[in-house]
Amino acid sequence: MTHAAQSVECTTPTAPIPNQVDPVCDEFTVRISAGAASNGPLEGDAAGQWVGRLRRISMAKLRVWGLSPILDDAKLLVSELVTNALRYGDGEEIEFRLVITLQGLMIAVNDNSPHRPELSVVGDTSETGRGLFIVAALADDWGVSPDGTITWCTLKLPEAC
Repeated sequence: MTHAAQSVECTTPTAPIPNQVDPVCDEFTVRISAGAASNGPLEGDAAGQWVGRLRRISMAKLRVWGLSPILDDAKLLVSELVTNALRYGDGEEIEFRLVITLQGLMIAVNDNSPHRPELSVVGDTSETGRGLFIVAALADDWGVSPDGTITWCTLKLPEAC
């Protein structure tokens, strides 16, 4: 990969959070103080521990609703969206929201930052920078609110559920 290719930025889809037309089966919202330093490591600090907590809470809720077939994808999506908000958001807090309806799962994270998340091509040896590509690959739909503060994604529920 050339240096020029590494600096290419891709556009993230701009779309408001989808309206919840279906009845909500379960919803979980939490606000977290964004104490992590911008671009700093999250391991071991209080803000970074929230990634694991929210992942565990989300997985427990999905298991209760019999949604084991989407656990792996949902776990990764929660991790990526929360990590990005804590690492790159510059608001005083982030808001995490998980909504389970009859048709799907919606995960939304509001980092209160006016800086729009962007897909960026990174080098082969880079250890960061692939989160939104993972979201784009796994989610059935995803986007960033027009004001850039909320990144969201959806997963359709398996027919058997």
